Amino acid sequence: MWPFEQGPIRPPSEAESMLVRVSRNCPWNRCAFCSVYGGETFSLRSVEEVVADLDEMRDYYGPRVRTVFLQDANALLTPPDRLEAILLAIRERFPQVHRITTYARSHTLAHRQLADLQRLRAAGLHRVHIGFESGSDAVLKMINKGTTRAQQIIGGQRAREAGFQVSEYWMPGLGGAALTAAHAAESASALREIRPHFIRLRTTAVIRGTPLALLRDQGRFEELDDVAKVREIRAFLAALGDLECRIESDHMLNLLMGIRGDLPDDLPQLLSLCDEFLSLPAADQQRFVRTRRSGGIRL
Repeated sequence: MWPFEQGPIRPPSEAESMLVRVSRNCPWNRCAFCSVYGGETFSLRSVEEVVADLDEMRDYYGPRVRTVFLQDANALLTPPDRLEAILLAIRERFPQVHRITTYARSHTLAHRQLADLQRLRAAGLHRVHIGFESGSDAVLKMINKGTTRAQQIIGGQRAREAGFQVSEYWMPGLGGAALTAAHAAESASALREIRPHFIRLRTTAVIRGTPLALLRDQGRFEELDDVAKVREIRAFLAALGDLECRIESDHMLNLLMGIRGDLPDDLPQLLSLCDEFLSLPAADQQRFVRTRRSGGIRL
């Protein structure tokens, strides 16, 4: 066991980061697709608790720490004065750190004062990872996201205005068969308004025991197969148009790991990658899916 507290998850892009638990669990914890936090209660840790962990971490990690991720699902619910104190404590103990990031809900960002977010940026918070999931109100309602398209846009724009790098997570397949067109088009149009620095793909997985699995079992959610998800991804990419951002397929659930590049310059290449898969005979598509899902080839 570590001599300090650790939460359950972090983004794949933060695999090398030191994890600092500022809050416990998720304040919403009702998204239909999510099973991470179960019935655990959300709570904020005190500055004193976190600083005590930082002192332990300084002894444990030494000077090799370069990046830090603040856990759990929404550290930005910490009152700004307290979170600023934590950020300054990190910088004092780890002056070599060049990036501090955290998860944030768009609902929280939309309700935070811009001046408070700017204070946190000045104190050393560099990037916010936002669970955007979808820009379609119909999809957001179905999955019980607890936010709206308008709040997604306002929250992302406010984070950008505060000076953060903004990383938005989009979930291919989240609308199922009924909402696939709206999910692709309305997500792309919302992201065009937000203008994030990163879009990261997180393919929808229907996990046993979640509300989304119940919707599927009741016939109220028709899950897309891998081929249909690639069609949806292609439609989404095409609808991004001339948006300037980095797109990443950096999660093991994604079928096409090669969907990564700088938009709009790399957009033709990414569309061609989707077309290459979609043009395969059905038997070859399924063979590719089986091999990829077993840890084999990547496209």
